[in-house]
Amino acid sequence: MNIKQARATMAHHAFCGISRQHLGELIGGLAQHWEARCESGRDERRGGARKREAGAGPKHELVFIDRVLATLVHLRTELTHAALGVIYEVGSTLAAFAASIDTSTGTP
Repeated sequence: MNIKQARATMAHHAFCGISRQHLGELIGGLAQHWEARCESGRDERRGGARKREAGAGPKHELVFIDRVLATLVHLRTELTHAALGVIYEVGSTLAAFAASIDTSTGTP
């Protein structure tokens, strides 16, 4: 199963528990805040503004949408991290990171 098939499957309301329209609204509402938080953390680590162009760094195995889907599916179905890793073709450690979120604050 490739990543697009996994995303389409996990986005089904039977797995994630919400409609595709609501999922789109959720992703749209969270994406800007997520990116701003990530960029702020990067600024702190490198001690200032970026030195390379945006997108020049390493690529994530699971992009933001997949991380949200993995979290929703894990919380709804209690699917194990190992199973999520198989579906997304990543290790169970990465799947555990992607699906671990503090539900009270919405942060990993």
